Amino acid sequence: MNRDVDVILPDSDVASEVTLDSSSDVGRASPTLKGLQNRESNPKQRTRRPFHFQTTISANRAESPILVDAVPYDNAQEATYSRYKYYQRLRGPAIGDDQALLIPDHVVPSIFFYPYIPGTVPLTGKQSSLITIFAVWNTMMGTSLLSMPWAVEQAGLLAGLSLIVVMAGICFYTAFCILQVYGIYGEKENLADFPDLCMFLLGRVGQWVSVLFSALSLLGASAVYWVLMSNFLYHTVKYVYDLITTTSSVHLFTIDDNSSAFNLFCPDPIDNLSYSSLLSGPLFRNGASTFDKIWNLDLTVPIYMALLLLPLICLKSATFFTKFNALGTVSVFYIMGFVVTKASQWGVHVEFNDTSSPFYVPLLRSNFPALSGMLSLALYLHNCVVSIMKNNRHQESNGRDLSIAYILVALTYLGIGATFYLTFPLEKDCIEDNLLNNFSRSDTLTVIARVFLLFQMMTVFPLLAYILRTQILYAFFNSIYPSFSHVFSLNVALLTICVIFAIFLPQVGTITRFSGALCGLVYVFTLPSILYVVSYRKQNNGHAPAWVYIVHGLIILCGLLNLIAQFIVTN
Repeated sequence: MNRDVDVILPDSDVASEVTLDSSSDVGRASPTLKGLQNRESNPKQRTRRPFHFQTTISANRAESPILVDAVPYDNAQEATYSRYKYYQRLRGPAIGDDQALLIPDHVVPSIFFYPYIPGTVPLTGKQSSLITIFAVWNTMMGTSLLSMPWAVEQAGLLAGLSLIVVMAGICFYTAFCILQVYGIYGEKENLADFPDLCMFLLGRVGQWVSVLFSALSLLGASAVYWVLMSNFLYHTVKYVYDLITTTSSVHLFTIDDNSSAFNLFCPDPIDNLSYSSLLSGPLFRNGASTFDKIWNLDLTVPIYMALLLLPLICLKSATFFTKFNALGTVSVFYIMGFVVTKASQWGVHVEFNDTSSPFYVPLLRSNFPALSGMLSLALYLHNCVVSIMKNNRHQESNGRDLSIAYILVALTYLGIGATFYLTFPLEKDCIEDNLLNNFSRSDTLTVIARVFLLFQMMTVFPLLAYILRTQILYAFFNSIYPSFSHVFSLNVALLTICVIFAIFLPQVGTITRFSGALCGLVYVFTLPSILYVVSYRKQNNGHAPAWVYIVHGLIILCGLLNLIAQFIVTN
């Protein structure tokens, strides 16, 4: 077998990290895949290593799922590798633009050179501010878009719009605190990502807390994905079944009860499934058709999804699924276009004074914490903000670029939430936590949305499972793939939890707001504030003014109250 030996090439931007691009909560879940693999091959070395050298040494490398940037072994390469080590030790840490003992051009392998074309900008391995802003925006956009109109309805119009602005401001500030602290210690202490920063300033406990709640956020996202995928799969198959078995096109388009002229309807409230209600479901009900017994959303479809996806998430490598990451961006724009199209057809339906009107819009409701809890997850970028922003070509503009990205995210949530809420032509409390549930199964745009989102989520879920298992297995076994039995057991446990949520608590809004409030308390409110205070004291000989403690103490208090308030929200 082969063992990988990597070397740092000083002052070189030949290679850059490959981050996971996902609009459905994957990108924000973990450091890069390559970073995980580099850490696995050499736990003590956390930096990028552009020069990748293979030597033929007998060793067991079964735990490395992907071989990145490998080049064939030969004697010339081994000699080049030795020269790299020689120049690197002579050069030592480079200061600024110091060219002393820089590796000569004739030593650098030819594969690192490319023809110069006049008028083009040389490659730097970094991305522009525009790409960085879009990456941050795209990472935070996800399934929360489907629930944002429901969350605004829960809070009331004025409270909902105000909360989005306030929460975006708080989340931006705490994410910027992480960047500031990382800017002080990241390069100097050779820290790769946020958990390493917690380890350096807060010790082993801080690192374990960051890893634990990062895994919990992934688990919450997985449960939300499972509920949505089960819903989309059920309605898609049911639509095809109706097409095949229904002869009258008129009957097909009125197959949903209470359907309106806009192919809209107000679904019955979803109760948490109990043992008694399970027995009264279509699987055990006399008179139910064979199809309804085999294909029902309450029980069988979530289990079918588990049987379908279990082999995929047990694959040793998840790189195949990264090829579909661009679908996340497409899905976000489709949802935005879907809402704008429907809103233009409906027109505005708003009443601020008559409380008996079906279109009455309150400015404030007691359920406003549902929105703040959801926003804690919808605006959650904190455990991958370092990985994204350190690839910015203009590091001095990180604060500006991050603020622009958060403004765009807030405007997107404001636009989708307010537009759907103000134009919805039925009673406002009919708005579902998955807005597609308000549309007839036969609505053309809704059918397209469900099929497209189902495929997109089925390609993203294996990435979620992969990142979750690498975090957990590396934390406990110091390996991202200790054995197939470890991976299989962990995946079975993950799918069991997801299926239980999909059967007994199929409420996207409830899962999102609780997981967001819990993980947000740690990752959005607490850890960044503590890191900033500890760093400030460390930079000022153990002293800090009172405002530092007051401001960051209030931020932590807001996170705690946000979590407590989730228990007083009524469905």
